[in-house]
Amino acid sequence: MTASNPPGTVALVEFDPSADGSHLVLVPQPSSDPNEPLNWSTVRKWWNYMLTMAMVVAAFTLVTIQAVFWQQIGPDLDVTPQQLNNGNSTQLAGLATGCIFFIPFAVKYGRRSVYLVSIALMAAVSWWTARMNTYTEMIITNFITGLSGAINETTVQMTIADLFFVHQRGTANGLYFVAVMVGSFLTIMAGGAQAAVQGWRWSYYSLSMALTVLLILFTATFEETKYIPSNPHAQHSSSTAGIETSGAPAENEDPTANVGGGKNSDETKDQVIHLSKSNMVGEVIPPLNSYKERMRMTTTTSESLLRVFIAPFKAIFFPHVLFTALQFASGVCWLVLVITMTSIVFSAPPYNFDTSGVGLMSLGPFVGNIFGSIYGGPVSDWSIARFAKRNGGTFEPEMRLYIMLPATLFMSGGLAMFGVTAGMGMHWIYPSVGGAFFAAGLGATGDIAFTFVIDSYRDLVAEAFVGIAFMRNVISIVIPLTSIDWLTNMGVVYMFVIAALVNLFIGLLFIPMIIWGKRIRTALAPRYYHIIEKRLVHGLTGL
Repeated sequence: MTASNPPGTVALVEFDPSADGSHLVLVPQPSSDPNEPLNWSTVRKWWNYMLTMAMVVAAFTLVTIQAVFWQQIGPDLDVTPQQLNNGNSTQLAGLATGCIFFIPFAVKYGRRSVYLVSIALMAAVSWWTARMNTYTEMIITNFITGLSGAINETTVQMTIADLFFVHQRGTANGLYFVAVMVGSFLTIMAGGAQAAVQGWRWSYYSLSMALTVLLILFTATFEETKYIPSNPHAQHSSSTAGIETSGAPAENEDPTANVGGGKNSDETKDQVIHLSKSNMVGEVIPPLNSYKERMRMTTTTSESLLRVFIAPFKAIFFPHVLFTALQFASGVCWLVLVITMTSIVFSAPPYNFDTSGVGLMSLGPFVGNIFGSIYGGPVSDWSIARFAKRNGGTFEPEMRLYIMLPATLFMSGGLAMFGVTAGMGMHWIYPSVGGAFFAAGLGATGDIAFTFVIDSYRDLVAEAFVGIAFMRNVISIVIPLTSIDWLTNMGVVYMFVIAALVNLFIGLLFIPMIIWGKRIRTALAPRYYHIIEKRLVHGLTGL
């Protein structure tokens, strides 16, 4: 790969001099196979993606809702606030562990089976949690809850890369973060209101029934988005970062002949990866899969599971991946802090809210996140098309970061406003507005950072997001373990002011990434393509 075309650099805008205009190029370039997810109809794509978003809502509801019930669970199970925090930390440990365990199977055997196992496990542990009676059960169910919800970040990003083109991914990720906030805030408002009337167990029963229905829908209608070409030698840009090249091997020529060796090995590799339907000689278009084929439980390729398990530890050291991991870890860390402190602070004087009131404190953050997700989603997609046009039609992933400053300021300012106003006992509307500003920044920052790493290293999405999810969960474990002592020793005001300053420092790292990001991608391109080359050769010989 040449230095002028590091991974992620794509021709996104094509100019038409005869019409004195321009239009977006579909990147990655799909094949002519109707079974490739990029070629699915709009309705088919969005039905599958909306099922995935429903799973995200359910997962984040299950992961976050218990804190709303602490007022009732504590006396019912005879546990202390610190023990409740220990359950939260155990859950985060399950999230970190589950991601590492499940995702390699999603890479090798497909997304559908992993989604089904995850949802089934979520439904089972939700039923169990509704019936738990001891501290030991609370710890065990929290760990299983973390395991079952672990895939919702990484596998969803794989699905986005499977289904959507570059200029659509910001919008898709925007919807993902809306789903995250629906599960983190909106559904727990309903759960808190129900618990105030019927008790916390009935809220879990309701969630369990919803998860059971979702499992049935997934089993009957969710299709596999992992794509295996019917002709293994017809690899094209849907499996790569989308950089277009010219030229194709002659008919009957072995397209892998020069991969891994020879002075033209890089050029030949590009040709193998980027063959499009217009370059294929005598390509046969396969028929549309039957319903039974669409609902298959596994879509197996020949990757080594051991290699897939190890790969995330290589991917996390790519600076673009590390940048996204830091942004997301910071955001989720403070989200956990906001949720935890909401339960503690607003159930105590001067607020004295019941479970319904504590749940309603999530309304502000939910509304703020809607605006943040629009900014980080459709606005981000719109902006990259404009920036690419100004750059002669060439898109660089760092263009996603140009609009990140407002999101960073809103996120840090919202944290400070929430903590200061709540700590001073001011009217609940002020911390609600602060929570809205924080959630707006969180939604926009997370959306931009997630899409940024997909654009940069599309072929390492699974590995990258395993590392990202592991890092954010490991960092987030610290918050529940230390929040009580932190609150006691420092108070709510200073706690959140420090959190806001730390978040501001991490958020502003987008500036050096804009300045040096392309140079970094260029310098590390050989390492990236070496990983992809190994996978390509292995996949072609094993299919």
